[in-house]
Amino acid sequence: MDRKARLLGGADLSSRLIEIGPGYNPVAPKAAGWNTHVVDHADRAGLMAKYAPFAGPDVPVAAIETVDTVWQGGTLDQAVAADLHGSFDRLIASHTIEHVPDLVGFLIAAQALLRPDGVLALAIPDRRYCFDCFKPPSSTGDVLEAYRQGRTRHGLRARWNHSAYAVEMDGTGAWGQHPVGSARFMAPFAEAAGVQAGFHDDPAAAYVDCHAWQLTPACFELIVLELGQLGLIDWHLDALHGPEGCEFFAFLRRGAAIEPDPARLQARRLALLVRQLAEWREQIDAALAGGLIARADLPATAAAIAEPQARLAALEDRMAAVERVSGPLGRYLVGPARCARGLLRRAVALGRAG
Repeated sequence: MDRKARLLGGADLSSRLIEIGPGYNPVAPKAAGWNTHVVDHADRAGLMAKYAPFAGPDVPVAAIETVDTVWQGGTLDQAVAADLHGSFDRLIASHTIEHVPDLVGFLIAAQALLRPDGVLALAIPDRRYCFDCFKPPSSTGDVLEAYRQGRTRHGLRARWNHSAYAVEMDGTGAWGQHPVGSARFMAPFAEAAGVQAGFHDDPAAAYVDCHAWQLTPACFELIVLELGQLGLIDWHLDALHGPEGCEFFAFLRRGAAIEPDPARLQARRLALLVRQLAEWREQIDAALAGGLIARADLPATAAAIAEPQARLAALEDRMAAVERVSGPLGRYLVGPARCARGLLRRAVALGRAG
């Protein structure tokens, strides 16, 4: 499905939409007849001036539309006029939520802006397939800390990671589900050093943009589940698609998915953590296939398993020989060896699982 059609879902020209940060690539342009309230960090003139140096086929500056609400401080719902609260059918945010300093605050603001049956439609960069690929995935704990601090500016951790660890793969800052073979830092170390030296954690400081959150499908699903379980947001994940290219799509509806059974909740949470391990594996496999990681640089897993397997086979041969010649006395002679065999078998099984 075309990504814009996916984000629009069942909306039609009669739907009341709010789009956050469309810039020069709106999902629901007013010029096409959509009834869209546009929110961005600057007015149209400011956005055109910002993107003018990059104007071209990939940056169609003329597509920038009139901005209805300029959002430069406070929460999103504080920026939008109060008489519009609860009036929107769909909130569209494409490659936006990874930038907001307070993710919980954004989700709460969306509740205020949308109708009770409204949909929050998100296109989110998958950290594995964009310049965030070497940064660790965000956790609910990271999100909670920003919320408790009431962040309106990015902290040192986000700013440092953005400057120090952003990379291009094969010459691009965003790719997809295919092998990658060449990595390059996007900024010199001196830039990150400058961030550290000049950082001031002051809410009144000038806003400097960066990716605050590094997300994957399973990572985001776990965050939404746990925030809802904590009673902080009233959203549940209605649908999740992707990854497709460098992004995935998440659609949220009202009503937190509260799990009353503690055992089932633990099972769901653990399953999502295990899925994150599988997501890491997919990223590693792509790096192996493209030659970014050489197999010779990986731990010698096969050799590490083969050695205990050989020792186990030799031990079992010796135990069988003792039992053949010792008769009833054999169970006393081979008891300690049986214990060692059990431990060795467990080690071999764990090695295979790894």
